[in-house]
Amino acid sequence: MTDNIPLQPDTNTNLNASAVTTTTTTMANNNVTNRQQQLENWLQQVFVDQTFMLDSLPGDASARQYHRIQLFDSNNSDDIPVARYIVMDSADEQDAMQQFVNVTKLMAPVVNVPDLVAQDMAQGFLVLQDFGATEFAHLLVDAPAKKVDDCYQLAMKTLIDLQKTPVQIARVEHELPDYDSAMLNREMDLFRDWFIPYIGVSLDETLWENLKAALINDILTQPQVVVHRDYHSRNLMQDQVDHSRLGVIDFQDAVIGAYTYDLVSLVRDAYVEWPESQVSSWVNDFWQLQQQAVLPTADSAEQFEHDLNVMGVQRHLKVLGIFIRLSERDGKNRYLADIPKVMRDLIFELDWLAEQGCDAMTQAVLPFNQWLKDSVLPAYRDKFAS
Repeated sequence: MTDNIPLQPDTNTNLNASAVTTTTTTMANNNVTNRQQQLENWLQQVFVDQTFMLDSLPGDASARQYHRIQLFDSNNSDDIPVARYIVMDSADEQDAMQQFVNVTKLMAPVVNVPDLVAQDMAQGFLVLQDFGATEFAHLLVDAPAKKVDDCYQLAMKTLIDLQKTPVQIARVEHELPDYDSAMLNREMDLFRDWFIPYIGVSLDETLWENLKAALINDILTQPQVVVHRDYHSRNLMQDQVDHSRLGVIDFQDAVIGAYTYDLVSLVRDAYVEWPESQVSSWVNDFWQLQQQAVLPTADSAEQFEHDLNVMGVQRHLKVLGIFIRLSERDGKNRYLADIPKVMRDLIFELDWLAEQGCDAMTQAVLPFNQWLKDSVLPAYRDKFAS
């Protein structure tokens, strides 16, 4: 999981080349921080002699800060902006910002990622195209079934376009790392290091290591593609200029990995829930789209579903750990409300693999799944009921 560009401003700053006027509760008495002043000075250089308003946006799961900047016509007395952009402030994450630029250049020819308007890598500032404030998740609220399906079909076709990106170009020219065994293992250990202590149970290390080994062995044999790595309803936007296209954000952690990862992120989203019958239908649709696009894929829909559930277990173990870490370490308790959905997805995937998985997977999943139900779930329910 990575951060998404938030939607609601909490700070308003009206700026032009000669003056700064601040109206905010978080920066009372015009006490602008050094970093804020550094950003404002840079923006005045980018938008020379232009009046603009800077809206600071509340942070999410990252140290990066985001702002929305609105430009105004100084010769016009009305308050209608003539342009809007997103500003990224990545003071302590220059490496992540460089990777963001690398991945942007990789993805731009195939999917709708934000245009790079201006950048200062040394200071850690970027100005990006603003897709607007309508997330994919917003499009689904109270929507009829036909619209929901249309939205997911568009999201899946966008993902197909991404998977057409040549892996070798991504690896060599744009420095995308491989989603290798070390990374897969490290991510799953977030479950061991954060979730298990949080609910207060002891981990059976033998079952844990056997499960991880089986998952990793299977995942590494899946066809390899460019993976967004957080492809879900909060990282897809309705493009405010072209509603027929989805804007894709928060892709700086992209890797080369399994062809099922982004799809399971989309259809078993931590923030949106659908019946498994609907999920299964979308999974089959995506497998057919892969075939039509002549992409590497499974020989059968059944094998693709198997691969997807394997990948889902890995992702959902990781997400359970991340959500607890965000709460315990970073004080971002709002993610605790999303844990029950993630747990339901994990249980479904483990049950599916216990019953329908290949022999090697079933041997690892069955004892782990039994331990989860006997030891983890009672403690989990007690913790989240309190």
